[in-house]
Amino acid sequence: MEPIQQQRPPVPQSEGQLAARTKNEVAAAIGNSGIADSILNSFNKLASQGQLIFPKGYALGNQLKLMYTAISQNGSLQKATPISVGESLAYAAIQGLEVDKNQVYFIVYDKKMQMFRSYFGDIAVAKRSGLVKEVQARVIYKGDTYEIETNDEGKEYVTGHNSPLKNRDNDIEGAYAWAVLPDGRREYVIMTWKEIQKNWSKSKAGGGTQKDFPQEMSKRTVIRRLIKMIFNTCPTTVSDETKAIVGAYNRTTKDEYEDAPTLDYSKGGKPQTTVGNSIIEEDEEDVPEQPIPEADEDGVILPEEDDERPF
Repeated sequence: MEPIQQQRPPVPQSEGQLAARTKNEVAAAIGNSGIADSILNSFNKLASQGQLIFPKGYALGNQLKLMYTAISQNGSLQKATPISVGESLAYAAIQGLEVDKNQVYFIVYDKKMQMFRSYFGDIAVAKRSGLVKEVQARVIYKGDTYEIETNDEGKEYVTGHNSPLKNRDNDIEGAYAWAVLPDGRREYVIMTWKEIQKNWSKSKAGGGTQKDFPQEMSKRTVIRRLIKMIFNTCPTTVSDETKAIVGAYNRTTKDEYEDAPTLDYSKGGKPQTTVGNSIIEEDEEDVPEQPIPEADEDGVILPEEDDERPF
């Protein structure tokens, strides 16, 4: 299977400037000239690196407008610098993320806005890259019967798993995810319950969502690890479109987890987010323990009355 065909935006003009059509589309979607200029500056930089490639059929202007409206209504716009807002919107667009499908949202840390992919966003980007056809995950409960084997390359895979419905009330023993690749092969990631909990213990902010929804959060954890493994081991011969998607994914993941400051909630600090209950990845770096309000695994403050969580 060939990577999904994608369309390129208008070819940049001289001196690294974007074509007038793209400028007009951004300006029409974003009423704030400072933020629009920041988006265009980010696009210019990516164009100079050969990475300004949007997915086929992606409604750039419409999605930018929806994203801008979301952060404006939340009040985050006034708390973040125009440059950080523009960069966040630009990288969300490059990955083809759609805010109306809960694939992306934005959080402000100390006046810097950052883009976060949701669980849906990770899967959407993985499929869009052409490196993955499908992604699924299952939880292993105490009492389940299953078989795990290792092939000649040292890779683990599940050969059978029987889980009666009644076992879903039992303790979790682990979880696994698999991806179907374009050539029909499958890649697996398998984690024990202890490994999953260790991953959660290193997140930026506590486990309110993890405790309330351990099954779904376990699935999300193994899926995210699997996608990162596939992206970071893909061959160098993939298309430019795929390279652009992987590059944008890795860039925003790095910004999301390595560079984001840890907030001191004991002093009343709270991130400002466009979504109050989205699922995002655990940070894999140790952070100091500190008292926190009820939040999901990366500091998104949960509303007091909201049972609908977009896994």
